[in-house]
Amino acid sequence: MRNIILIIVTLALSALSAVRAQQTVVVEAVMDSSVLWMGEQTLIHLSLTQDDDMQILPPQIEAPGELTKGVEVIELSEPDTTILKNNRLLIKQEVLVTSFDSGLYYIPPFKYVFDEDTFATESLSLKIVPVDVPDEATVADIKDIKDVVKPPFVLWDFVPVWLLVTIVVLALLAVAAYFAIKHFRNRKVEEVLPPAKRIPPYQLAMQELQELREKKLWQQGQEKQYYTRLVDILRQYIDSRFGINAMEMTSSQILDALRRNNDAREVNKYLNEILAMADFVKFAKMRPMPDDNERVMRQAFDFVELTRPQPVVDDSTDGAVKNEEK
Repeated sequence: MRNIILIIVTLALSALSAVRAQQTVVVEAVMDSSVLWMGEQTLIHLSLTQDDDMQILPPQIEAPGELTKGVEVIELSEPDTTILKNNRLLIKQEVLVTSFDSGLYYIPPFKYVFDEDTFATESLSLKIVPVDVPDEATVADIKDIKDVVKPPFVLWDFVPVWLLVTIVVLALLAVAAYFAIKHFRNRKVEEVLPPAKRIPPYQLAMQELQELREKKLWQQGQEKQYYTRLVDILRQYIDSRFGINAMEMTSSQILDALRRNNDAREVNKYLNEILAMADFVKFAKMRPMPDDNERVMRQAFDFVELTRPQPVVDDSTDGAVKNEEK
């Protein structure tokens, strides 16, 4: 009795599984074109819709191979799986076929196997139309679609890689050698050039005062330019000789600074008259007399001469005297 019940239950489960499979598995085969010229190609689209927990074996198709007598498989694509709603899957695959003999060909259904059940697509038919060839045509009349194209000549295709690498390395070495030689040449020239000789403040001031006198600016009615240049020469001399930043000071600030310097205290009156006259000319637009212009120039020479660094006695050489310029 127990065995009979077990058999009944097994048969019932198998029936339910078969019914479920029939309801959940959908297969289809569609061909792009059912009429072709000899040698043309067409695609057969296979699709399988199933539950995601089912293991279904697809049709056994060889590529390249023969799908049926007279119809050849050129290419078979990989299965493309799409996830649908309700735990369903859509699996697609494409079969590229052709035929080189005219006639009507029957393509049998494509079969999918699940356990003991088989699901088959509808059968397909393919008609191959012959290509008309004139009776007088010969083998010589058969030509390629296009002539053979000769590829263009490219030099680099015939140059080995090691030669290219060697050329690049040599070019880099040449560039590096060029810049190295240029650097050392410039460095050598800089080392050979003698240092610029510095003119002592006294000599520079006397030279510039003499050049200003020879320009005869006030004789040409350029009193303002004359006094401006004269004061600039004295300011530069005071800066270099006494270390006073006279270029950035007013006239009164320069006089106050020199009063505290022993070397310039006695001749400060000359500078006072020069600066006062220059201020009158530049700011009050006064035109001095020719004697005043000459006197100011003489006072400038006297100021520089009287503040000239004095010789220093060197006791270590038995009173030998040497001149030092600051």
